[in-house]
Amino acid sequence: MNMPARGKPRAKGTLLFLLPIPLLIGALIGLGTGRLDVVLIDGGIFALFMAAADLTRRGLRAEHAQQVLRFTRLQRIPLKTIGGVLTGVATGLAAWLSVGQGPALSLVYATVALIGFHLVYGLEPLGRARPFATDDERTRKVAAALEEAERKLIDLDRAAKTIANPELKIRLQRIGSQGRSILNQIADRPTDLFRARKFLSVYLDGVQQVADGYARTHRLADSRELEQNFRNVLVTVEQVFDEQHQRLLKTDVMDLDIQIEVLKKQLEREGIQ
Repeated sequence: MNMPARGKPRAKGTLLFLLPIPLLIGALIGLGTGRLDVVLIDGGIFALFMAAADLTRRGLRAEHAQQVLRFTRLQRIPLKTIGGVLTGVATGLAAWLSVGQGPALSLVYATVALIGFHLVYGLEPLGRARPFATDDERTRKVAAALEEAERKLIDLDRAAKTIANPELKIRLQRIGSQGRSILNQIADRPTDLFRARKFLSVYLDGVQQVADGYARTHRLADSRELEQNFRNVLVTVEQVFDEQHQRLLKTDVMDLDIQIEVLKKQLEREGIQ
């Protein structure tokens, strides 16, 4: 990925919610002493800081998702950058209106706050290039197919997080890793998409539906048969997917189609409704 990981989004944005607490205290003191001007100034600037912190937190979460999604463009609205600008503006207003600094020095504080924000959290670029060019119709179709497949893998990861059984969780995570390997292969050699499309469709749609079904029902009923059916599906998918990944490398189209039909019947037979 082009963007470096900047840590857990939940923990990373917490500091921005804590720094403006003195303004809240000042507003409460102003309320207690009947100073409406202090309440409006400190309270308003505190609200601006909170808005900046919320936008930054949402931007960090979106950035974390983009670090997982290789084939999707960055969001159009740069939430984190807007949060950084608001942090700088709020800092400047606090220095000017609440602390009593002059406009010039307050502008310096605002600038320093924005620079510090960038050093700690970073600002979003306007966009990033896909892993291959999309300047013609064929490559745009490849990009769209990879993006759709990758989102299904993300859904599969979410389902894995809700499953308590460690073995099944690990198997699902391993399947997700296998899926990303083949997407990376297609990105490096887009001509593989035509041969891999049917397999990806059966693999991703089938496994995603089964995983979602199991994730919804396994906590409602303690069924060993349900768990074993799900295990059988995952074992089959792991084995077949690994085999087909190797066959894709060897461009063995005939064996690929045969194994796809075998996997499809396996999913239909043991899939969880």
